[in-house]
Amino acid sequence: MPALLAIAAACTFGVADFLGGLSTRKAAVVAVTLITNLAGAALAVVLVLVIDGAWTAQAIVWGAVAGLAGLVGLLLLYQGLAEGPNRLVSPLSAVVAAAVPVIVGVALGDRPGAIAIAGICVVPLAVWLVAGGDIGSTGASKRPLALGVGAGSGFGTFFVLLAQTPEDAGAVPLLMARVISVAVLIVATVATRPRTPARSTVGIAIAAGGLDMTANGLFLWSTLDGDLAIVGALVSLFPATTVLLAVAFLGERLDRRQAVGLALAVTAAALLS
Repeated sequence: MPALLAIAAACTFGVADFLGGLSTRKAAVVAVTLITNLAGAALAVVLVLVIDGAWTAQAIVWGAVAGLAGLVGLLLLYQGLAEGPNRLVSPLSAVVAAAVPVIVGVALGDRPGAIAIAGICVVPLAVWLVAGGDIGSTGASKRPLALGVGAGSGFGTFFVLLAQTPEDAGAVPLLMARVISVAVLIVATVATRPRTPARSTVGIAIAAGGLDMTANGLFLWSTLDGDLAIVGALVSLFPATTVLLAVAFLGERLDRRQAVGLALAVTAAALLS
């Protein structure tokens, strides 16, 4: 069950990131991120009302700190997707995002079996191939690479912090994460005064925010009974969805290495399930 939830979270994250990146090509990153976080906060309120979560100090603090880390990751990812190709920025952020919870999970006592370890080892290769082998290549622009690494660090930290919340917290940590993010983004929006996005862009950003919150909920659910190292590795496969959507809707071509990478991503998911 935890593995299936993590895979569902990965697919949902992939769609959300694709829509978020699409929005930032048409509007300022701060404006788009504020809209996505407002949409996520609205959904989080509904989840808190539906799911009976405990408002403890741990749930509130861990959720708030996780929200700051996730916000940094999201801003850097959206900026990277706006400047660089999806097939480079998104997979690179995933490699880094996967490494953080795996390292922390093992340090905290997670001991995956031999098959799961094999799956964890396959993930970086799969993501690198999905990126077309561009990660770390001399021809790649340094700025998208830096943005991808920064985004992955933020996401990886977010996953680790969110996994520390109490099991009875329900959706409280997710709501607190969005409350903090929205507060920071409102200040940033007032300071930068970005142009108001077009109505169509707002709609896409709202969809991205709702899907991102859904993915966060699936991830949090998967950590209740699953090892952080395994769940983190599975969730990091989200670029496969982003790349497939970029191929289908943005005309980005899928070469042989990317096809092999997608096959390895499926293999890694099977080994970790």
